[in-house]
Amino acid sequence: MTIYYTVLFIHVVSVIGLFIALAAEGAILFRIRTAQSVDETRFFVGAFQCLRIVAIPSFLGILVGGLYLASKWGRGTFWIPFALGATLLIMLIGGLVTGKRIARLRNGLSSDEIDLPIKAISAKTKENALLISYGLRAGLGLGIVFLMTAKPDLPGSLGALAAGCGAGLLGAAWMRRASNRIGTVRCLWSQTRRFDAGQKVRFEEAQL
Repeated sequence: MTIYYTVLFIHVVSVIGLFIALAAEGAILFRIRTAQSVDETRFFVGAFQCLRIVAIPSFLGILVGGLYLASKWGRGTFWIPFALGATLLIMLIGGLVTGKRIARLRNGLSSDEIDLPIKAISAKTKENALLISYGLRAGLGLGIVFLMTAKPDLPGSLGALAAGCGAGLLGAAWMRRASNRIGTVRCLWSQTRRFDAGQKVRFEEAQL
């Protein structure tokens, strides 16, 4: 096996790893937004932190492999530098937007207060910036895959990344609506359970 095929294999596996991390991040963000207790939120924020085990090696594999391939066969092409730039943009958005907000959320959940109310952190869990960041990064990932397969020219490369970002933002908007709707239903269900439990306690006390 030549160096080219080895690097290409690592590059492709890294892209697969990136999409696995993005898919898992979307599911975890959805659960964070619909959490109905501090313990539930704390669990999924901890799970979010574990994504770095997959995401960081994937980014490194994409960048190192992409730089090598670009140095050998990237002359006169537009899609390779655009794909590498989009990868760097994914890392930048993830670190500056998502990373900082998740860190603030984790710090808020590290309080030693046992009865910390969910309302105290709900504003942070439902920040639209988290979904916008996720949508943009997922869309750029889709655009990168298109660039790798179609190898378009300059207008096609720009159009592919723009279309990917648009699709990602639409997906983020759907996640926002769905999580808000499910969160409302879960909240009402929890209130109903607490009301029924309170009614049962009062009934039992009246029987004594």
